[in-house]
Amino acid sequence: MKAKDTLELTIDGYGMEGEGIAHADGFTFFVPYVMTGEQVKVAVDRVKGSVAFAHIIKMISPSPLRREAGCPLFGKCGGCTLRHMPYDLQIEVKKANVLSLFKKNAGMELADVPVFSAAQDGYRNKIALPFGVEKGRHVLGMYKRGTHKVLPIEECPLHGDWIEPLISVVTSFVREKNISVYDEGTGKGLLRHLVARRLPYRGGYRYGVIFVVNGTKLPSERDLAMRLAKIWEGETSVYLCANTAHNNVILTPEIRTLLGEDAIFAELAGGEWEVSPLSFLQVNFPVAEQIYRDVVDSVRETDVIVDAYSGTGIMSALLAAKAKKVIGIEVILPATENAGRNAARFGVGEKVTHLCGTVEDVLPQVVSEIGSYTLVVDPPRAGLDASVVETILRHPPERIIYVSCSPATLTRDIARLGAAYSVDSVRLYDMFPGTPHIETLVSLRRRFDN
Repeated sequence: MKAKDTLELTIDGYGMEGEGIAHADGFTFFVPYVMTGEQVKVAVDRVKGSVAFAHIIKMISPSPLRREAGCPLFGKCGGCTLRHMPYDLQIEVKKANVLSLFKKNAGMELADVPVFSAAQDGYRNKIALPFGVEKGRHVLGMYKRGTHKVLPIEECPLHGDWIEPLISVVTSFVREKNISVYDEGTGKGLLRHLVARRLPYRGGYRYGVIFVVNGTKLPSERDLAMRLAKIWEGETSVYLCANTAHNNVILTPEIRTLLGEDAIFAELAGGEWEVSPLSFLQVNFPVAEQIYRDVVDSVRETDVIVDAYSGTGIMSALLAAKAKKVIGIEVILPATENAGRNAARFGVGEKVTHLCGTVEDVLPQVVSEIGSYTLVVDPPRAGLDASVVETILRHPPERIIYVSCSPATLTRDIARLGAAYSVDSVRLYDMFPGTPHIETLVSLRRRFDN
């Protein structure tokens, strides 16, 4: 078996990314955008040992369950790869993968887990689009699957219609001004990314738009900001982010406000929250609110709660109802500053303290100075750093509430903590319909608790 070989396969299972799996000639094949039972003709892309990665070149016998994706870029961009599946099947595939990872990585047999879901489309409140050039014209779009070639878009079903006028106004402006587009190969060109948020606020919306540039200025930047302010009803803030590094990181701390406020506000979980341009915020608010409720419900009343990876401090403020003191830890300074003001705005400023730094550095200092505590963690996809796990085992909290966007690193971390902690409950949340990603909430307790 080698690259460019073609053959016919019958799909008999699903992989961790929701791709189809087939077996033939002693090889296991991974094929995206297919469903079990389908017969397909594929071309092999690459081979590693007895595993082959292939793409479909002809659908021979489609599944009767296959549905229209409803997006012209489906199968091309790397965004939503499961839109050809009925929604209940998407959930089934994701749940099965989570249960498989718990068994493989943590040695746990879970019979079933509940899954919370909300809207399948129009749920994303944030978008990040790279600038590119297509046939000599400036475009905004998504990266073609597996590449950094920009595919132009005008709409996206995951975001809803609020992004359409944004894309139209921005592309018209950059074409009119003939502003150069960043080239990853040469490191030259000005426009890199457009990042935008739409956040609900007092019955309407507020918007934040960031232009990421390979420099410190944008030609006619004030003119552009004023054009954006006319797009939507509701307050719009516009920012310029300077990023001259030759890497794939989108945002840097070099943020300058072109129009509006230095932070925008969101209404969520019964509060009004200040959100700076660099601050992390969940992209699906109905699902995020359910996670917040379930985290608070999972915590017993206690003296101290440590909220690691605390972001803008929404969870910290909500947790104040369950503790005499809450300590939030966040590495991004503007988010930490947001969190302090958010706690005061929510009426819990005297109970909540926020510290800026990495969890690896700050957590050992915090827990060495307190007694009994509960730990809430919501780390990035990489999961808990080994030093964080070491700190937890050296200064063990009574309970750990772990929110994860990566079941693979979550189950790895549970295995690392397994000698000291047992799992009380596991819940899933479909934060990202149409994609293979899923959020998990796990409640753990010390094994020797009465």
